[in-house]
Amino acid sequence: MSKVVTAIKAEIARKQAEIGALKKALTTLGGSAGDAAGRGNRKPRTAAQKRKISAALKKAWAERKKAEKKAA
Repeated sequence: MSKVVTAIKAEIARKQAEIGALKKALTTLGGSAGDAAGRGNRKPRTAAQKRKISAALKKAWAERKKAEKKAA
């Protein structure tokens, strides 16, 4: 039974190392390993920035809607 316990502990250690590597890769790609939302490091946006983003999104949606109507 001691071999089984040793094997299980070794597997746990391997999985923890794998999880650590995946968290490091996620952090490198710009995500946050500890925060599911990934928004911990964002700076607050000003009202002007929000308006600019909103206008750009509305324009993109309008163009997409226009293209869909043309295709149909």
